[in-house]
Amino acid sequence: MAKSKDMQWLPSGGVLVVAIGAGLVAAILVNVYSSVVRSEYEEGARPVLQVAEEVEKDTPLQPRHLKTVMLPKPFVSAMKEAIEEKDKDSTVLGKKAPRHMYPGEFLSYADFNPPPPRPEDIPRGFSLITIPLTGDTPGAQLRPGSYVAVYGDFNLSGDPRRPDIRVMRVIDNVRVKLIQGSAEALTEKSHAYSNISIQVRKEQALQLLQIQKALTSKSFHITLAHRPEGAESAEPEIGRQVLDLVEKGKPPAPGRVP
Repeated sequence: MAKSKDMQWLPSGGVLVVAIGAGLVAAILVNVYSSVVRSEYEEGARPVLQVAEEVEKDTPLQPRHLKTVMLPKPFVSAMKEAIEEKDKDSTVLGKKAPRHMYPGEFLSYADFNPPPPRPEDIPRGFSLITIPLTGDTPGAQLRPGSYVAVYGDFNLSGDPRRPDIRVMRVIDNVRVKLIQGSAEALTEKSHAYSNISIQVRKEQALQLLQIQKALTSKSFHITLAHRPEGAESAEPEIGRQVLDLVEKGKPPAPGRVP
């Protein structure tokens, strides 16, 4: 009977050692590559908000409706509108759901901060100016489209040692277009705000900037006003006494402070 051939497909000892070594190197390289990729994902990741449970439209959003997920670095630039976890209190909580929302949806800044009025929404010859406010604001009664009267605190004393602070009406019947940059009405929880954008004539916008510098607190007060009737009353006017005080340094006559 003929002898069987040697089993030449079996590797020799040296070849086997090389194969095992190559396998170990490959495994190490795969682990290193995985660590580098994972590190890149985790390093630039951004904590953003997702919907945690189904929410009906106009439901005030509560913490239980939300969850935080880490958005990997490669997706951050493509999803820059996703709301960051740090803005949860100021942007989302207490606001009404803009639509029927489902678990896993990312929350977007555009859903809660509508774009400002377009230029064509501002009448010709008018412009928007944002004015800072003191803490005594009208609250939820104020809405975009409301009319307000604007007041300021002025020091009428020429003696710095004896200030004479008076509240004077700055401009009346001006239309509010934005509240803290938003064209949406305030929610029930948002009764305090720091600024509004009002619609005034272009030259009045420059005058208001001058007036703001002359205020003792550098901020204005506002009260709600009735909607003006007729073309003439629809155009707001800055008080002559305030303009004299700011432009000429001339205080109003005694007994004429509004």
